[in-house]
Amino acid sequence: MKKSIERKINSVEERLVRLSTLSESLASFENYQTSTDTKDIAERNIQVAIETCLDIGKIIISSANLNEPKDNKGIFVILSEAGYLTSESLLFMVPMAGTRNILVHGYDKVDDALIFGILKRHIGDFYIFLKQIKENYLINDH
Repeated sequence: MKKSIERKINSVEERLVRLSTLSESLASFENYQTSTDTKDIAERNIQVAIETCLDIGKIIISSANLNEPKDNKGIFVILSEAGYLTSESLLFMVPMAGTRNILVHGYDKVDDALIFGILKRHIGDFYIFLKQIKENYLINDH
């Protein structure tokens, strides 16, 4: 289980590096909005990062014999209740589960401002999630 989680953490970190590089290259929201390639790259990397965080959560829930979540948002709630995530991290990750659904299923037209905001202000929140998983799950020899 540990190796699987470590591989998934590495995968998320690779996506976050790509997103950080993309974010640094964007001078403005207008630059983001006018480039379909940039939007595609951002949306896909955010989607994969979120899905991989969800996978990490599912593995932990299964291996720690925690309650089954009723949906993707519930994965992060259960991780928080079990002490693997802080409430601050939960406040970021729960909405990311909803963002993933929009990106995957296209329920609505994807909100460019939302994705741009994640790029510019929330990449670090993914790193915090990963750090908490490393410290609270991997290091504690589960």
